[in-house]
Amino acid sequence: MQEPRILIVLPQPRHADPSGSSLATELRTILQRAHAYHVELRDGPLPAAPAGLDPAADLIIPILTAPKPQSRALLATLRARDAGAPLLPVLRGVDLDDRCTLLSSSITDFLVAPLREIEVHAHVSRLVSRTRAPERLAEANGLEQLVGEDSVFVAVKRKLPLMARSNAPVLITGETGTGKELCARALHYLSHRAGKPFLPVNCGAIPIELFESELFGHTRGAFTGAWAAQRGFIDEAEGGTLFLDEVEALTLRCQVKLLRFLEDYTYHTLGSPRSRQADVWIVAATNVSLAQMVREGTFRADLFYRLGVLNVDLPPLRDRRQDIPRLVAHLWSRYCGGEARQFSARALEALCGYDWPGNIRELENVIRQLAVLTDTRTIEPGDLAIRPPSAPLGGRGTSLKEAKALAIEQFEKAYLSELIQAHHGNITRAARAAQKERRAFGRLIKKYHLVAR
Repeated sequence: MQEPRILIVLPQPRHADPSGSSLATELRTILQRAHAYHVELRDGPLPAAPAGLDPAADLIIPILTAPKPQSRALLATLRARDAGAPLLPVLRGVDLDDRCTLLSSSITDFLVAPLREIEVHAHVSRLVSRTRAPERLAEANGLEQLVGEDSVFVAVKRKLPLMARSNAPVLITGETGTGKELCARALHYLSHRAGKPFLPVNCGAIPIELFESELFGHTRGAFTGAWAAQRGFIDEAEGGTLFLDEVEALTLRCQVKLLRFLEDYTYHTLGSPRSRQADVWIVAATNVSLAQMVREGTFRADLFYRLGVLNVDLPPLRDRRQDIPRLVAHLWSRYCGGEARQFSARALEALCGYDWPGNIRELENVIRQLAVLTDTRTIEPGDLAIRPPSAPLGGRGTSLKEAKALAIEQFEKAYLSELIQAHHGNITRAARAAQKERRAFGRLIKKYHLVAR
């Protein structure tokens, strides 16, 4: 079963609306990060150029930032040609009053720029869930997305259908890049909540002072700057699953707010005196030891036990090397389609022998680089953006100087890879975050054969 297909559509000509093009690119990046959708960016047809869109799309997102006549023509064409797919228009906040006249009764939802990632996920998840039957969504996002037959990984997969029968909170642990969000999605789509929203939230990206407002929502005028009412994460995920990634990033004050909600699943929208009862499944994830944080006093013990009623510990890729060829084939199919290219035995041996400090995410980066930068029919070890396995640090015959240099090299490569990914390939921002001059940062990227995504 293929991933749900989403088309982001711009009125023609694209160059006449640079702000819309930038907005469409931002939206595509947000959706692709979820690893749950097949996303395409298209120039929409005007009535004078009737080039139909794919009727198999599960959701169509038109960008309505062009002049009104073009936007109106785009909507009319989409309604006529793709009546089966729901529309989720994107409007600019400054144009909202003026553009709402473009919408009709057949369009029940829309997005407003500037985009909030959490809102994008909530609206898209809700509409795709209506388009696809729960059983089809479960097939597309369930266990088959967790590729691997190594015994240590199979043991994890066997527990997921059992956990999905429960409403108890789940805590997913594992190193960075091991697939914690994919695991959370699988749990959601294996459960009876498959037809409701799956809402991922990165706890580390929420400002401390806004956590309560983001989690519970607020009414208009609830605080300075609350010029309009806003739904919270819990309300957006109603009936479905709220996935709290990087839960260790919550401050002690924020942890108290979450703990209070988990006690009876009731909450107050800020500015409202009325309590509300939520029906939402909480799944949290972390790549650090919460038990150690509890011992250090930086994570509440009561919240730790409340979140970890059920536990999933995802193994690092180096502990399931038998799955690497399967993962390579799966990722190659995703990024290269039916291209008639293959990996040599030596290239596969190099991939299987590498320790993958970035786990599956790092492997995915390598495959994507190969898809873009190579055009030979056979992939050889020299094409891979990885180093061959090195002797263990401090091994026999290794001097302190050599071991130190190797440790620094391994750290720099892993650090740069994560930083480039975190800033979505923007080298200037990544260099600024590393507090490095851009030219020096670029030399490091070349040194380790890294490619901006």
